[in-house]
Amino acid sequence: MKNQIFSAILFGIISLPLFSQTKDETIFLEKNKIELGTTPSESIIKIAKSFLETPYVASTLEINETEQLVCNLSELDCFTFDENVLALYLTKKKNSNSYADFQEILTQLRYRNNKIDGYGSRLHYFTEWVRQAEKKGYIKDITLEIGGEITSKEVHFMSVNQKMYPKITDEKTLETIIKNEKKINKKPLSQIEKSKVASVESKIKEGDFIAMTSTLEGMDCNHVGIAILVNNRIHLLHASSSLKKVVISEKPLAEYLEGIKKDVGIMVLRVL
Repeated sequence: MKNQIFSAILFGIISLPLFSQTKDETIFLEKNKIELGTTPSESIIKIAKSFLETPYVASTLEINETEQLVCNLSELDCFTFDENVLALYLTKKKNSNSYADFQEILTQLRYRNNKIDGYGSRLHYFTEWVRQAEKKGYIKDITLEIGGEITSKEVHFMSVNQKMYPKITDEKTLETIIKNEKKINKKPLSQIEKSKVASVESKIKEGDFIAMTSTLEGMDCNHVGIAILVNNRIHLLHASSSLKKVVISEKPLAEYLEGIKKDVGIMVLRVL
């Protein structure tokens, strides 16, 4: 009887159920095949470039009623683009091809103290995201090292404009947001003013994460991307809301910034 069943399977008379992969797990496995470069910067660029033309979609993390990890590698905003590139790099760096490992690293990057505990536990301000990743030894904020300056600006945009954030639905969540804004503000913010970016361009490497600091009252950063060399000039590889896809900026970063009124300057973060 066993031999008859084996023969039936072998010749396709009986089919066994196949393991079903999600769309994002399939994309992860494809990205995981990318060979790392000789430096972290090379590796980040190789992974980031593989996302070129990926559609820009806003608010992909807001799809669930209760806060839970969202993995979406087929639709990206500027923040999730940088975050997923780093998570893919860190997964590959540990010689893992496990989607579960990728999800764990994504959780470590996205949530305060690696714990999902409601909307307030997500690292909404890019500055807090940077500081947690830096504490874990994943990146280093080199803004001050390459010519940046301390600013007097503080964050409070979310708590002051809570009506813009439908997920802030209760006092506990609002209190968490306010508490962490105060924590962020205990350490001053830094930036390189956009008028000075050209003068420090030679100190920026391909693969550095670039965050555009904001003119908005209470907001730290408007937009993020990754530095990439084009004809010996630093350009921005990013998920563009205006072009609705992941692209490389036509203009070098310094000139690109000149046309964005809401950007004051940049932060520069180096992957370790």
